[in-house]
Amino acid sequence: MQSLSLYFSPTGGGEKIANAIQSGMDHHDGDYMFNLNLNKKSLSQESGHIEKMPVIFTIPVYGGHMPKTAAERFDKAHSSNNDPAIIVAVYGNRAFENALTDLEAFVRERGFNPVAAAAFPCEHSYSNSKTPIAAGRPDDTDLKAAGEFGRLVREKILRHDFTTINASDLKDEPSPESSVRNFISFVKNYQAEQAASPRKYLPILDPDKCPQCGKCVEICPVNAIRSDLSTDPSLCIKCCACVKNCPSGARTFQSPFAVPLSENFQTRKSPHWIL
Repeated sequence: MQSLSLYFSPTGGGEKIANAIQSGMDHHDGDYMFNLNLNKKSLSQESGHIEKMPVIFTIPVYGGHMPKTAAERFDKAHSSNNDPAIIVAVYGNRAFENALTDLEAFVRERGFNPVAAAAFPCEHSYSNSKTPIAAGRPDDTDLKAAGEFGRLVREKILRHDFTTINASDLKDEPSPESSVRNFISFVKNYQAEQAASPRKYLPILDPDKCPQCGKCVEICPVNAIRSDLSTDPSLCIKCCACVKNCPSGARTFQSPFAVPLSENFQTRKSPHWIL
């Protein structure tokens, strides 16, 4: 079986999951895995037209939803044959919330038939040594699970079972009630502070550490980093690709959400799927 994998994965966790799923699905049926990294470009009308091929759509979760940028990158994907879609969300160990139902509606509108859905915890964009949030994930256990999910999808398709799934049937793994209460309290306080005195949080550059290699400019998925290496607040989506990929550690992001996420969502969550 040959599949096509489309992914938007600024910090790379989703890309690893997508590759593991595709490897499990294709099962060495070809010498080449067909995949498109859409971090820096959108699908064209021509490349987005799918015929008789399962498609894996992989997105990160931003604020409980499918990111607007991912929707823009995938927008030209369309099928005239009700091709099977495998929808995947990766999230920072708190909750995937509405991201999969967003993605399900998105692929249905473009003529695809969602036959499987999965959610995989990955290291949070805001995770660092002081506030670890699912640090190091996906790990070997996660990637093995992703490969198994791909194998199960393969089996379903090969037996010509194209039963449609409903992403709403895949439920978040519950977090401790105290953790949820603490986080909700933080969010309410944060929203009140922002209403009283709005503040835009952006990655910070330490010029003493910066070798001006341009890696951050190259890696930013929305071209938010200017030629002088400052960040355009109107473009930045706080994905932290520039932070995670800076070879000298010159870029950091001090999100107010990092501490409450790290303190309240340390319990390891597992991959889950339906098909």
